[in-house]
Amino acid sequence: MNMETLLRDLADEHIDEFLGERPEEFHRAGDLTVTSALVFSSHDASEWSACEDVPAGTHPVHIGVVRRPDAESGRESVHVTMALIPFADPEAIAEAEFEDAIEDHQPLGPDLALLWDSSAVDALRFDGPRPDAFPDLDAFVAHVEAELATADWTGRMPAWVDVTVDGRTGVNVLAFPVSAESAGCYEGRDADGRLVALLFTAS
Repeated sequence: MNMETLLRDLADEHIDEFLGERPEEFHRAGDLTVTSALVFSSHDASEWSACEDVPAGTHPVHIGVVRRPDAESGRESVHVTMALIPFADPEAIAEAEFEDAIEDHQPLGPDLALLWDSSAVDALRFDGPRPDAFPDLDAFVAHVEAELATADWTGRMPAWVDVTVDGRTGVNVLAFPVSAESAGCYEGRDADGRLVALLFTAS
């Protein structure tokens, strides 16, 4: 099984057609370096839950994307509806049981979602070591929104932005355009209880 087939199967199973659009294209959105619990949320959520079991390190992130022409501007509208972080091969993930790791409302969007670990949340929102390039959260969000609003030479809009927030550890944030109000986090575990993937959804 290849990764795209796995992603399509997971989208069919976990994205509610009444709450979110199933993605039509899939990409590897680079790698995410984490040192602590992982959060998929809006940038200014008043409360959020973290996925606690993600192992520290650098992991690939695969996303599902929906593209539509914008009726008002005529420009392409793009949003991400799912993200997968695999810790095993696609065959093992396909056999895994996925369970909701949050079981509560996780605020998202409405236009921007961040995949970031707790140290990045602390650095950008609270009292953690502040990234030199971003004196505050507003500056970070302005940078991300400008990047997401810049089409490439073919006119296609980007589906993600990758921003390093700690040069010492390499911790980074992946930012996505979304059209959603809540996020899901599902832990995929094999028959022995080993974590083989984290699946995030936007709806």
